[in-house]
Amino acid sequence: MKSRRAVAVRPSDPEQEVNSMTVRKHAGLLYVSVLVAFATTAGTLLAQLPPGNASGVSTGHVHLTVPDVDRHREIWMVLGATEGPGPLPLLQFPGMYLLLTEGSPGAPSTDTTANHIGFSVRSYDDIRAKLEEVGASLFFDNAETGQILADLPGGVRVEMQREDGLANPIEFHHIHLFVDGPEELRAWYVEAFGAEVGERRGLPSAVLPGGRVDFVGARGGTPMPSRGNAIDHIGFEVDDMDAFAAHLAEMGVEFDNGPRTVGDLGLTVAFFTDPAGTYIEVTEGLGDR
Repeated sequence: MKSRRAVAVRPSDPEQEVNSMTVRKHAGLLYVSVLVAFATTAGTLLAQLPPGNASGVSTGHVHLTVPDVDRHREIWMVLGATEGPGPLPLLQFPGMYLLLTEGSPGAPSTDTTANHIGFSVRSYDDIRAKLEEVGASLFFDNAETGQILADLPGGVRVEMQREDGLANPIEFHHIHLFVDGPEELRAWYVEAFGAEVGERRGLPSAVLPGGRVDFVGARGGTPMPSRGNAIDHIGFEVDDMDAFAAHLAEMGVEFDNGPRTVGDLGLTVAFFTDPAGTYIEVTEGLGDR
């Protein structure tokens, strides 16, 4: 294996990519992936990702569908992202990359299984001011605990949680999935990705190098699948795609697309869907660019 290096505020805690020839259509949305451009810059960017776990898996990226890529790049950079080199709409945080594709999301992230992206921040006051600057709507705001849930323009929800002694002003922390059967889905992620069993605020988590996936029981009906919506898919980096694919096959998981190698870049990608409807991409080879 290769080693790699103020608006509606609620009163209580609510926790609960690419070859230019690759075109996907979903719910009327023309979705052109950008992994080839991503691969050309990955040698610099991979320093943001940790080495994989014993199963060779770490955090990777989150792919968003946004109405205006330029505007949303500005929003994320105000919040603390840094921009990847080259023309790609790629943004980076310690532990995670964001990719932006322009389009009309079918639904906000809060209507889907991929409810929100969570970050740790050094300063509550600083991140709150930045959220106001970019026009976010605060759904939950607790100055005492340093926690904010906010909806960005375009429908992506983010969570910001103050963490004392944080090395950077902002770091990726978690993806939060709202699903039926959170304990069962955690078990699936633990098996699929070799994640560690974890817990946060009394709720199940699957912990990976670089961050975690948290699970909460859906309320008010089953959430929509993520694909074609504000958070289109979540991504993981793997050391050995063949071994990972064989492992998924043993679990009875079928790929929606791939695995396949993109051009002559030595980059391998594959897409599949978790049992709750969250669209997932895995990549191998970003560390070799």
